[in-house]
Amino acid sequence: MDTVTVNGMVLSAMPIGEYDRRIVLLTTDLGRISAFVRGARRPNSSLLAAARPFSMGIFTLHAGRDSYTVQAASIKEYFEAVSSDVTKMAYGCYFLEAAGFASEENDDGRELLNLLYFSLKALENQAIPDELVRLVYELRLFLVMGVYPQVFECSVCKSKLTKGWLSVERGNCVCEECAKRKNEAHTSARLYLDESAMYTLQYILTAPIGRLYTFCLEEPVKRTLYDLTVKWRRRYFSREFKSLQVLEEMVHFMGTL
Repeated sequence: MDTVTVNGMVLSAMPIGEYDRRIVLLTTDLGRISAFVRGARRPNSSLLAAARPFSMGIFTLHAGRDSYTVQAASIKEYFEAVSSDVTKMAYGCYFLEAAGFASEENDDGRELLNLLYFSLKALENQAIPDELVRLVYELRLFLVMGVYPQVFECSVCKSKLTKGWLSVERGNCVCEECAKRKNEAHTSARLYLDESAMYTLQYILTAPIGRLYTFCLEEPVKRTLYDLTVKWRRRYFSREFKSLQVLEEMVHFMGTL
């Protein structure tokens, strides 16, 4: 019998038959994998927690010819403060779905799993605004996927950038002087990043994952970076996320109360 032990988090779960579940795991060494959890829908199942989204720990799997089956699991983290709060749950479900989209099978999932872990822990922290966690998570996710904004040097003169114009279509940035010479400033094709927005974006893209959620954002910077993430998703993501639609409808509804 081929057995493999992985460190991972449950991204999603769906019922199979009368008593089983099929889960999607994001793992450090195997990337995104699917596995069956036999008997997980029975109330007294020892694998009940192993078939719940957000569950993170060590999973022992039987590797069959075509699929994995969970034999045992030691769950270390449940993120209960997320799953017990309807708003945070909506953010968390979006994070899980986006991670599933960004991950691949038989790939190194360590960086993405770490990002997901620290982002969910930040969601649990009442001192950190949920919308800030989402903003940082999305921007760092672009980096993990390799489609992040090139904002460290001007694409024309190669000077170090402290502010400039970002092209969503091209993925690069030009300084103000080059933008003037090329007559590309103040166009709908580019997004202006002032010094605060540029510094914040550069920090999010380069900071150690454990230090991502250690700052606050002023409203103008938040609006600029939010605009960036919306445009970047439309340009570089090949699908819409149902969980994001639910989240945005919920946030809009709560904002009207």
